[in-house]
Amino acid sequence: MESAQSQSPELNLIERIAVSILRRQNSRDQPEVHRWPAQELAQIRRLERSAVLLAALSGMISGALIGGLEVWLNVTMPDASESWARWIEYWVIFLAGSILVSVVEILFLYWVVLRRVARITSIAGLHLSEQEIDQVIAIGLSRSALDMPDPRQPIYGIDPYARVPRWRLIAYAILYRLKIGATSFITRVLLRRVLARAAVRVFIPLIAIVIYAVWNAIIIGWVMRASRVRAAGPLAVQELGQRLQAERTRLDEPTRRLLLEAVAEAIQSGGTAHPNLQLLLGRLFQELAIPPGSLTLDWAVHHDALADLPPEVQDLLLALVTVTTILDGRPRRAQKRFLKRLYAACGRRFDARFTATVYRDFFHGQGIGALRGEA
Repeated sequence: MESAQSQSPELNLIERIAVSILRRQNSRDQPEVHRWPAQELAQIRRLERSAVLLAALSGMISGALIGGLEVWLNVTMPDASESWARWIEYWVIFLAGSILVSVVEILFLYWVVLRRVARITSIAGLHLSEQEIDQVIAIGLSRSALDMPDPRQPIYGIDPYARVPRWRLIAYAILYRLKIGATSFITRVLLRRVLARAAVRVFIPLIAIVIYAVWNAIIIGWVMRASRVRAAGPLAVQELGQRLQAERTRLDEPTRRLLLEAVAEAIQSGGTAHPNLQLLLGRLFQELAIPPGSLTLDWAVHHDALADLPPEVQDLLLALVTVTTILDGRPRRAQKRFLKRLYAACGRRFDARFTATVYRDFFHGQGIGALRGEA
């Protein structure tokens, strides 16, 4: 079987630094993955809120500095538009100052997020060593902290992006690069163009301060949410693996393959190579004793076999696919449609509220308790 480490992409310098920081800040000597009690969940929420507040504050400060620079340039260089030389000098100074402030701001945001993500991993009982599974977790968390997209490569022979149009992948890549830094500058330029001849032009620097603060808060809120999902993943995968261990004696090889084919279909319906899915597939291939790369990845061939499965095996399959659809965040529409078809094929009624409950418990660090009928 391919190791989890061999599935991990080569890291660039920034990622290596981020992983190193996470490991240094994580205080655990041994893993102790567990469900998060109310006190720990409250700690995690406080860490998330503090990151958002600091991000908003840094946005206000950077916006004020850049706005102050613009005001100073307008006062000291009122004739900048009268000659090319003065215009170029104006924009060179403005862009140099804006870039310097933005770089310092982004480094500060990375520092804020990495420290808090490391603390969350410690609370969640994760140990970020260089062992295979820990390496997958550490890299995944560093990518979420840096707000970087997941690598576009197959996971254990399954390509999550096989059905994603190329134009959408390109659009995702552009959006990721515009989230921090560039967006604020572009918004500022648009404001200047739209309001250039309006009486409120003098207030553009003040408006920019608000935009910087709100945008930073939104982005870091997303980052912290994504990091919590990745921190909650190992527990859900562990509990699902334990359920498989308890039930695999009743599973023959065709049934085990059917389970993996359903999981693969759910992953390809989601269109993302989330590190939690990498952890899940590594555990499933191991527990079900199926070699990676041996699946047909053609769900239409297997769909009709669902009705013949025993009810307890249908329960297991539905649990596996439900967990698969929430491990990278809320289920996508295509994944919900796939779940509905699975429930219908098993003669069951799909309950969207139950799936939402499973996700809520997972996001709150309670593993897959809802799938086990726990309160």
